[in-house]
Amino acid sequence: MAHSFRPYVAILAAVLFLVPCSSAFQSPLSDEDIRDAYFLGQRHDETTANLFFAYLKTLPPPKSGPHVSEVEIYTPYSQLVERSRLHSVGYSAQQAKQDYRATSDSIFVRIRIDFTSTYGAFELYRSGRLSEAPKRGSETERPDYDRDFRAGLSQKDQWVEPLSIRIVPTGWPSAGHVPFSDFYYTPFLTPASFHTGSGRASYRGYGCCFIGWYVWLQYDARDVASDDATVEVFTTDGQQIEVPLDLSRLR
Repeated sequence: MAHSFRPYVAILAAVLFLVPCSSAFQSPLSDEDIRDAYFLGQRHDETTANLFFAYLKTLPPPKSGPHVSEVEIYTPYSQLVERSRLHSVGYSAQQAKQDYRATSDSIFVRIRIDFTSTYGAFELYRSGRLSEAPKRGSETERPDYDRDFRAGLSQKDQWVEPLSIRIVPTGWPSAGHVPFSDFYYTPFLTPASFHTGSGRASYRGYGCCFIGWYVWLQYDARDVASDDATVEVFTTDGQQIEVPLDLSRLR
């Protein structure tokens, strides 16, 4: 009698194998995913915080040169959780669904690059277009990111073409997860006056001390597969940093 169940067990196992894993990245999100993300964001507890930790990678400092200290990825699902978390008053599941349906899916990657004792603000002026470091109090053009750093997302040894690349200076120490709303409200890099040796700058009329940079990469979610991916960063001093991401385990 027990033998008669074996074919059915085999068929059931095959069916379950074909069902997509609910914890894998996917785009567009289903109505169930949208609802799950909404209620997870509304919890405001350890479960919500733990979700964001899974999308964040921290790296140890190098012996010398710039410190690529953090890499964080924002999938459509985690973005929706964040939006729900930040709109806890009067924000409904229906509104969350409408907000999501009104936009196209993008994936964002945040890379934090910190200054170190062997890498200061003037390293950003090693671009071939800037033959001399700026003089005290002089206005200069923004650093040439395309030549000072190279960063991107790859899958199966192929680069994924980004929709946009933006650089944001920061004066705050690293503190882990950066809420996705910061991408919209943090002022983007504009021409600044760097002063000799201090790394201090005049930024949009305000004095501030830069200690690092965020590099934000935006991708069309349709161009990214639910599979292994690698964030790669090439620095001016010859470092090649590779950070693996398993998108089959991230929603």
